[in-house]
Amino acid sequence: MGERDRDTRKFRMYELSESLRDSPVVLHFFPAPFTMTCEEQMCTVRDRVDSYKGEGVTVWGVTGFPPAIISAWARQHHFGVPILADYDHKVSEQYVGLYSPDQFPNVALTTKRGVVAVGQDGTVRHVWIPEGSGVAPPDDEIQAAIGAASRRRPHTA
Repeated sequence: MGERDRDTRKFRMYELSESLRDSPVVLHFFPAPFTMTCEEQMCTVRDRVDSYKGEGVTVWGVTGFPPAIISAWARQHHFGVPILADYDHKVSEQYVGLYSPDQFPNVALTTKRGVVAVGQDGTVRHVWIPEGSGVAPPDDEIQAAIGAASRRRPHTA
């Protein structure tokens, strides 16, 4: 996955395995920039970035749209976290899935909305995927993802 660097305009690749060496990661998957619910989701991430940092968690936004569109949207909203282009949808498909083509008929592949917490050991510790595309993650799910990611060992009952 990657994003375009604001200064150099070059495309920068991100590797989850590399980031996990430093901290756990929470991935915020969303269908499309410049849409109401996606904007709500990522503005909430922006407004809570200190919560992530305070728990030692890295946070990324992930969508299947091209970097140029993502960059324009990110410049407009100053999200403060990388918004990554999963243009081939491989990461999205692996973690949250894709919407059926009839749900977004003008787009070939569309990333489902979801929040995924990955512990530093690479274990997926929390997954939230709503039934419909128009539902942003509720606060309790965001807190659950941050808490799950920041645990050193998976919680067992």
